[in-house]
Amino acid sequence: MDVSVEIHCAACGSANYSLPDAAADDGAVACNDCGRRLGSVAELKAELLDQAVAHSAESLRRDLEWLRRDEGPSRAA
Repeated sequence: MDVSVEIHCAACGSANYSLPDAAADDGAVACNDCGRRLGSVAELKAELLDQAVAHSAESLRRDLEWLRRDEGPSRAA
């Protein structure tokens, strides 16, 4: 299952940001378009993980619904 996630700047909506050179968890992440601070590397990682889990759960739910439809009484031969 492939999951795509993005963090968007709350100020301008851009998903264009840079990580600090050291990329330590306490390093600041800023939007490349408007300069707003998006949080720390650790906060960014946590948000990406939350999004990945949410998208994965939603995808799994859709797949299970699709399987249930295909295994329903209309497929009985």
